[in-house]
Amino acid sequence: MSDEVENLNELDAFGAAFIAMSDKLGRYEETERECEQIAALLGLTPGAAVLDAGCGFGRNAGVLTRQGYPTTGVDISPAVIAEAEKRNPGPRYVVHDLTQKLPAELGSFDAIVNLYSSFGYGKTVADDQAVLETWHAALKPGGKLVMELSDIERTLHRLGPLGTVVDREENGVHEHLYVDPETRVLHVTYTAEGRSIEVETRYFTADELQAMVEQAGFRDVARYGGFDGSPKTPDDRLILVATA
Repeated sequence: MSDEVENLNELDAFGAAFIAMSDKLGRYEETERECEQIAALLGLTPGAAVLDAGCGFGRNAGVLTRQGYPTTGVDISPAVIAEAEKRNPGPRYVVHDLTQKLPAELGSFDAIVNLYSSFGYGKTVADDQAVLETWHAALKPGGKLVMELSDIERTLHRLGPLGTVVDREENGVHEHLYVDPETRVLHVTYTAEGRSIEVETRYFTADELQAMVEQAGFRDVARYGGFDGSPKTPDDRLILVATA
């Protein structure tokens, strides 16, 4: 990993405190079912090598490995990888900045999964583009990429016009949200039990994302509203699937 890491967020922003707040918000309850759907959507066969890019604490990497797809989890955060090794042992875990080419010893992969808005953290759009290029280089010819993230359409539907400030609370977690209309970076402050965490994510339109994926060398891009292959509605997260 590069010694000089530039990111929208602090290196360990998505560590234990963020995980605990996300758990309170019910964000991890469908992991088993979603991984089954992802495997079907990508046409994975038993033994397929998977890269979980931006793996967090390994919730998907662990499930995919148990389902028969040996998975390597990569994340930029040493603290998050430590959580993954503790909470979801089994996959191979690596600390790495995905704007940089993966180490050759990791080999190549049949599929890459990038789930729950784990994209758009680069300091610049060029950094985000570099991540896509890293993924393309890591896939075997014909390998599949699946991304799950919020796009601008969903943001407008759920939060209103860019620049709108939204405050909401669920299960003891208060969220303060604001999307900068110029940079289209979502700023979120999560507060629970007297502790606050700030995270930032750059958002794109679906068309912009598709163009970036294609620029990185991917083809046959498909867009869905769920891992079951359902059509996207404005309220859905964007599921983007592409072939290397």
